[in-house]
Amino acid sequence: MNDLMENTLKQIEENLEGLNEKDLRFFRIDEFKRNVGRTDELRKSCPICDSNKTDIEQVSKNIKEAVSVPGKSRREYDQLITRLSNHMRKEHQFFPPYYHTYLFSFIGAGTGVILGYLGYKLYPTPDYIVGIAIFALALLIGNYLGNKKDRTIRNEKRLM
Repeated sequence: MNDLMENTLKQIEENLEGLNEKDLRFFRIDEFKRNVGRTDELRKSCPICDSNKTDIEQVSKNIKEAVSVPGKSRREYDQLITRLSNHMRKEHQFFPPYYHTYLFSFIGAGTGVILGYLGYKLYPTPDYIVGIAIFALALLIGNYLGNKKDRTIRNEKRLM
């Protein structure tokens, strides 16, 4: 990490000293600091990470105000952390914990509803057992596949 980003991280720590731990978790300060470090590491090879450097420096100067007082600085901070997180996820393949488990479970549930309904229409039973069984199976398959994908991301140390 270069001196500029180390100074930025130090400035963030100093500005947030003494603030409530609950507020720091709510405003995703740890995620922001990790993304600042990743941006510094990746900015030589990624022009978007390099362009985010100036926004990070500006927001880090006003971060105490952003956490404490609603207004323009909080909106800028929220936009920056969202933009950094989306960029890290899409371009550099860093994902939040359980991202794929939730995503694949949702897809499995939707698929299970559709296939369960079709199964019920093809094999009608009075207690809907075919539809429920197909829904549960699709949900479990989605959960398993998402969990497997999250495990490989965790092993590759690509958690956000």
